[in-house]
Amino acid sequence: MDKLIEFAMCGSEGRECNPYELVRPIERQRILLLINVKPLDVESIAKELNMSSECIVQHLEELKRCGLVREEGGLYRPSFAIFTLDDQRVLKQLIEELARDVVQVVNDWMPRIRKALNELIVVRRGLRFAELEYIVVGALALDYQGLDVLSKEGLLIKSKKMPGGGEYVFAGFEVGLFDFKESWMWGHHSVFDGYWFNTHGKLPPRGRRFAFPDLAWLWYEQGMDLNKIVIKMVEIGDILNALLGRDLSFKELERELGIDEATLALDLSLLMAMNYVGVVRENVWRLSIPVLIAEEYEAIKQLSESMLRDVATRFSRKLDKIREVYSRTSPARNSIPLEEAFNQVYHLVFARALDELIVEGVIAEPPERVDGGKYAAFLIVLSRKS
Repeated sequence: MDKLIEFAMCGSEGRECNPYELVRPIERQRILLLINVKPLDVESIAKELNMSSECIVQHLEELKRCGLVREEGGLYRPSFAIFTLDDQRVLKQLIEELARDVVQVVNDWMPRIRKALNELIVVRRGLRFAELEYIVVGALALDYQGLDVLSKEGLLIKSKKMPGGGEYVFAGFEVGLFDFKESWMWGHHSVFDGYWFNTHGKLPPRGRRFAFPDLAWLWYEQGMDLNKIVIKMVEIGDILNALLGRDLSFKELERELGIDEATLALDLSLLMAMNYVGVVRENVWRLSIPVLIAEEYEAIKQLSESMLRDVATRFSRKLDKIREVYSRTSPARNSIPLEEAFNQVYHLVFARALDELIVEGVIAEPPERVDGGKYAAFLIVLSRKS
């Protein structure tokens, strides 16, 4: 088995501590599962896991340095939420109940959401993307903005400062009950000089997404200079932005953007391979993903905020029940605040709600993309170049 715990992070890691890398070794996952049940000293951990005390100390010090483990009186315990299989079974009914609340609220708001979508430039010009409702409801509202609104309402902590310069909430789920790769909860996004590249949905069966910003992250991991990555991503954003208003020929794109023909040809070839653009007739290019401008995004945010306040109201009415259920879990016994643990529980809630909304035909399922993952890819132009 390559992993015992499925980990999830909400926020951004620092330069000195990558939590995913820190918990990747299976030995550390065994340690975390053990001390999640009850706090233990080094000798007890070493005896239980049949490892040397020196090895245990080395693992614990690395985890402690980056804020993932804490020591109290010589005893160690996790300092982030780890939900065992028993914990997940305890939470399952609550997750289903809260997901039904989300579904009911979204159903109430769908007529207003569809009306707003009909005002988008990309729709008014005649381009139809089945995944638009998923993007607005799933990615922009329930995920990205949902965390903001529920944080303001005091229901969860969106992120917190961590050792090593990061700002995130980390959580773990013992493997065996939830299939996280098959959940509608994975949002990948980065801003490059005013262009906000996004993907949201399920993960590919293998490897990373063949999409942006994932490819830009790959370039950085391979040692490419960050400034050069930004220049390339802005160039790609310029192409997609230019195609927002109308279809354009190769020569028109070359003339409008001032990109030399060899570079433009390579950019378009990459975008076509990723199904971001397509050729609709000889030498004429068209968008294949939704692109929104800042004004449209702001209008959607205002609408989403009102919808999410309804979600928050329903959750708040059930806060006593949420606290009681949470009190029966390992993170509660390890003194992890409910508001911190609820961050990732909420991800499971909105992912389950999206399952229901898709099954009921309220919103369409994102398409299967070239890497085999089912997710929506989209761009938001936060600032437009003159």
